[in-house]
Amino acid sequence: MAVRRSIEFGESITGMLIDGMDDTPYVAATLNLDEDNGAQVEVPYIDIPGTSQFDATAQWFDSERPPNNLLLTSLDGDISLFDCRYSGHTVNYPRGIGLGKIRPSHLVLHGRDGDFHEPLKVKEVRSRIDGLIEWTRFGAIKQSTHTDDENLVKKVTIEVASLNEVSWRQKSAIMRLGSDWNLDPARNSVTVNENVSLTSSFSEAQPVDVHLTEHRKVAALLSFIFGCAIHFRRHDVRDPQFTGKMLDGRVVEQPFYQLISRSTVKEHTKPKPPRGRMIRPLGNFKTLDPNGLEEWAKKYDNWGRFIHPAVSALNRPGAILENLVVNAAMSMEAAGSLIGQVSGESATHNRGGKPTTATHMYRCLAKSGWDWSSICTSTIGLARAIASNYNTIKHFNRGQFPDLTETYLVSSLTALTVRMLAIRVARSDQDTADLFGGRVHDFDRLKEEFTANGLTVDDAGNFVAPSRP
Repeated sequence: MAVRRSIEFGESITGMLIDGMDDTPYVAATLNLDEDNGAQVEVPYIDIPGTSQFDATAQWFDSERPPNNLLLTSLDGDISLFDCRYSGHTVNYPRGIGLGKIRPSHLVLHGRDGDFHEPLKVKEVRSRIDGLIEWTRFGAIKQSTHTDDENLVKKVTIEVASLNEVSWRQKSAIMRLGSDWNLDPARNSVTVNENVSLTSSFSEAQPVDVHLTEHRKVAALLSFIFGCAIHFRRHDVRDPQFTGKMLDGRVVEQPFYQLISRSTVKEHTKPKPPRGRMIRPLGNFKTLDPNGLEEWAKKYDNWGRFIHPAVSALNRPGAILENLVVNAAMSMEAAGSLIGQVSGESATHNRGGKPTTATHMYRCLAKSGWDWSSICTSTIGLARAIASNYNTIKHFNRGQFPDLTETYLVSSLTALTVRMLAIRVARSDQDTADLFGGRVHDFDRLKEEFTANGLTVDDAGNFVAPSRP
């Protein structure tokens, strides 16, 4: 039987739609995959009394309740559709020609064994995510050159294999980062595409969304590491219910099959991260390592109020500066509460001796372990500057918005701080030198921004011209 290995945006696949009920005739349908709607199935039918062939189909759309699971069988193989939702229908009366639309939450490019009507659960999900290959430096290609006595190349041997893999535990899932590859054969050549994928495995099959929840934890950490939007590019599933078979029914393999999920499908065509970001990760993979990834996952839920606003800020490079400051400072407020009291913070307390917004900002700056002295006269003053800018943006009774240049600098400063904090969360056992090295490109760029604008921050939290010696 033909097996379709992938489906791309802009494709339309026509076949016969099966609902798994013995008395329901098959109906023609077209599966479309596009950037706006994701996966959508269009089903033509006739809605005229006495046309029993389409009675069940007409009922799907009249009731706005199509079957939960459907199977589209086509010339290129079977496609399983799960958690199908009504997406609209039209009928041309009096002719009775109808067109209904169904949106599956998940589709898998293969037919499934077992109970047709059971929800989709799988043991393994594999994702390709921006930044994994640049961060891990994993590869799939080994090359060796063979020369003769005169040192002339006589043979080149290229080996393609999954060469690297690490694993760790996230709750009841085993997570793996590993190199993988695929071939694009052409008429006179073959192209090998190297990739690094994240795979989740459970001892018992789980809903796809349970897998993706664990994958998003790693994607969020990558946003902090690279300081930009990170997206899912592809998913695949592997499970004993999806197998490769011979014509006589014998199972010969249990490979991965492509999965399209409604929750991530629109990410697949988002712009790739800037190359400049990809070559300068804030945290080194060897330093964070699987122990850091496991620690990040353990703390993820508790630190959610810090993680989610910050990731949202990092994922919106074109957003209004004030929005970026608010998101990042919200994260810092949450982190300050989780960090707790640190040495030297009392100068930021109010008259009653209680922590203020500046206190939470100070805790974050101090916890990062970084030396901020080249852009301020004191870390206390820098914390006050962030708090003042944030509170002035947030509170109506503070008058006009802050100076745009100051807001720009605060947005860059808070973005770098939350990124450093996230890496601290993952590897709290490492010192600053091990985590960030002696130099951080993003901090150098931040210093350049302060210098270009002729500003520094004084002890009171004011942006001022730097004093000359």
